[in-house]
Amino acid sequence: MSTDLPSSRRHLHPFATTAIACVLMGAAGAQAQAIYKSVDSTGRVTYSQEPLAGAVSVDKVDVTPKVIVDRPAGAGSAAAPNAAAEAKRAETARQSEEFRQRQLAREAQRQRAMDAVNAAERELDAAQKALIAGQESDQPGDRQGVGGVRSRPTEQYLERVQRLEAAVEAAKKRLVEAQNRLRDTQ
Repeated sequence: MSTDLPSSRRHLHPFATTAIACVLMGAAGAQAQAIYKSVDSTGRVTYSQEPLAGAVSVDKVDVTPKVIVDRPAGAGSAAAPNAAAEAKRAETARQSEEFRQRQLAREAQRQRAMDAVNAAERELDAAQKALIAGQESDQPGDRQGVGGVRSRPTEQYLERVQRLEAAVEAAKKRLVEAQNRLRDTQ
């Protein structure tokens, strides 16, 4: 591919020579031909298949295409990276499912603890109301007269109030235990 153009047309603007060089390099690389970059005494650059006579500087341009194949290290086949990626996805899915199951179990445990607190609160409320009702009761046999106008509580009354007070204390204890179990679930 020689340039049969007159010498005035052979020297092009540097941007044009770059474009021509790219085209020539592409064609030359496909055909494995040598390309020369010649610079004359005025600084004009010319690309051609042969060095220009009288050029101040001539460089051979390497236009050999470089082919780079990117393979993962140690991968003998295309199936190896896919298998590794699939194994990683499966492990991630397994871990996600385990995490989800632990979360569900924690939520269920927390809900049971909350239900126990609510039940203990209702039990304490009922025990306190029963105590108040038992203390204010005017059931026959709750009071025993002592000389005329005075009276005192009977053993039956005192035992009943003592049982009701014990029930309130037991309900308070169960509420505290339930609240502690709830706190432990957080």
